[in-house]
Amino acid sequence: MNEEIAQHLQNHDVRPTAVRIMIWRTLKDFDYAFSMADLEGLLPTVDRSTIFRALTLFVEHDLLHTLDDGSGEKKYCICLEHVHCDDDGKEHECQHVCLDGSCAHHHHNLCQHVHLTCSVCGKTYCLKNERIPEVHVPEGFQVESIQYIIHGVCPKCAHYHPKS
Repeated sequence: MNEEIAQHLQNHDVRPTAVRIMIWRTLKDFDYAFSMADLEGLLPTVDRSTIFRALTLFVEHDLLHTLDDGSGEKKYCICLEHVHCDDDGKEHECQHVCLDGSCAHHHHNLCQHVHLTCSVCGKTYCLKNERIPEVHVPEGFQVESIQYIIHGVCPKCAHYHPKS
């Protein structure tokens, strides 16, 4: 498993140190968007600044993306595999990273998917198969980022905290 993780990091131009491999292996187990504190709790032997530097590096190399779910704490999500368009405009997932731009019509923001945030437990989940609807912005406006977050109650919390 460590060899696969090391190769994945190398494919994204990240040098696979032992600590980075351990951090990536740990964060891959999250089934929700996680905070640095969540990761720290699972890696008590790793220095806080080391975790922060690794997360920052993973974001810079498109392995993770950040989101603001309104909790006041930065959350991280694993990025989807790179998606490209065929010549006919149909999307497909590449099994490799096209860092040299060899795939035409590369989607630069691959992490534009819907997120669900539970107002009870505070967890934010990715709906990776649900793309953010296209919004037409006024001419000349330059979009820098898009976040689409739906707030509600997750099934687990709804079960334990039903509406009266």
